[in-house]
Amino acid sequence: MNKSHLHRNLKRQLDRFLSDDFIAEHPNLFSFIETVNQTYLNYEKDAELFEQSARLNDKEYGEINAQLKEELEKRVFFQKKLIEAIKQLNADGKEVADDDNLFDLLHILNKEIEIKAEIQRQLHASIAEAEEANDAKSEFLSIMSHEIRTPLNAIIGLIYIMEKENSLESFHENIEVLKHSAQNLFLLINNILDFSKIEAGKVDIEKIPFNLVDLTKQIVRSLEARASENLNQIELKVDPDFVPNLVSDPLRINQVITNLISNAIKFTLDGKITIKLHQISIHEKISSFKVEVIDTGIGIDRDKFQSIFQKFSQAETKTSRQFGGTGLGLVITKKLLNLLGSDIQFDSEIGKGSNFYFILHLPIDSKASAVNTNDLHEDYVEENLKGLRVLLVEDNMINTKIAQKIMSQWDVIVDTAENGQVAVDKYHANPYDVVLMDLSMPVMDGYDATIAIRQTDKLIPIIALTASASFGYLDRALQIGINEYIIKPFNPKELNMKLRKYYYY
Repeated sequence: MNKSHLHRNLKRQLDRFLSDDFIAEHPNLFSFIETVNQTYLNYEKDAELFEQSARLNDKEYGEINAQLKEELEKRVFFQKKLIEAIKQLNADGKEVADDDNLFDLLHILNKEIEIKAEIQRQLHASIAEAEEANDAKSEFLSIMSHEIRTPLNAIIGLIYIMEKENSLESFHENIEVLKHSAQNLFLLINNILDFSKIEAGKVDIEKIPFNLVDLTKQIVRSLEARASENLNQIELKVDPDFVPNLVSDPLRINQVITNLISNAIKFTLDGKITIKLHQISIHEKISSFKVEVIDTGIGIDRDKFQSIFQKFSQAETKTSRQFGGTGLGLVITKKLLNLLGSDIQFDSEIGKGSNFYFILHLPIDSKASAVNTNDLHEDYVEENLKGLRVLLVEDNMINTKIAQKIMSQWDVIVDTAENGQVAVDKYHANPYDVVLMDLSMPVMDGYDATIAIRQTDKLIPIIALTASASFGYLDRALQIGINEYIIKPFNPKELNMKLRKYYYY
């Protein structure tokens, strides 16, 4: 028998257990060996195709999966043929039934079939999971594209209209729409960054004194305008015995409550959103309380209860088309509450509304030394920073002009540098109070510039003002001596608040 075309593993087994003479004496073994050989070859193809499928892009991924399915179907066919061949040997090959070598070979082949059958099952499961993940990714990218392009379309279109109309009335009318579209983009990007930060385990829960009632009132005030766009009313109900002064992370609690109220507003039309703060108990200076956000909106089908807390998911695809959103809001809310030692719960009924709620157990701030929570809200009042000397390191001319104009509103003295090398030279030649450092620049980037400055000055505040939102980049920035960072597009109020920390006039 010519063995040159046989799979190397099968050839090794035959050479070990069966002589060429023995095979020649039993012609009925030829078809059996050919069937086994084809099975070996198909298994190898499976493994090769599976490895390739993990490395290819989406288009090639689809093509290779189709090929893999076809090969798997062939493999099932040859596996059946192999089983039939073994049965045929048992029925017709009685003259070789006492041969120990043949039985050993059949036993080994049978074991390999069982192992590879399990591999087939795993391959099918992996393909199904990969297709499901690919579908989810495609759906999310489609939603993201829509969510980003919608405000961008408004911004680009309105700028064109304002240029053509060139009137003061048009300017005032359209500037609010521009502001609203820009804020939507800003919130969208922040949601994605927050989600990535939580997924990477980069969120630390602070322990800061704050007043929860004041915090919730400020959130309600900031969302009233958005609620009125949907003809909704917002009402806050607080238990008379509610203890407001607590210790936790007011920024994250603000984020949770804001997400829940924003969600209620989005899915409610001409209705009512009620926020309740209910005191459950007080024990050993620990306050246990319940926060509820109740709406009269569209409600959620019970079958969809779990899906709304899965990333990049909403209860229905048509929901995202009708109401917008990326499906990240509730995921972020749930993860933040988990970090706070709680979890999100809800009751809902189609057509009648939803009630999202959570319970927290937080230490009471007996000194009532709450921070000014205005710092965390849009009604924060920017302070004049007259005389503060800032070196702005930025290679993009438009970004430089925007930052200069913003800081000029606060009487900040701004000097500029178009790259890191110029920044280092100017730093050595002039006195500055703060350096605003972009990270990605030509000639010398912000990392090397920071290292150079830190060699002679360990104290000057350096704030990264950057679009590099990857946590690897930001961690590296903090390690080399950058004090903190602001992600572009930045909120001017956040910039004012951070600069104010270094203002000593």
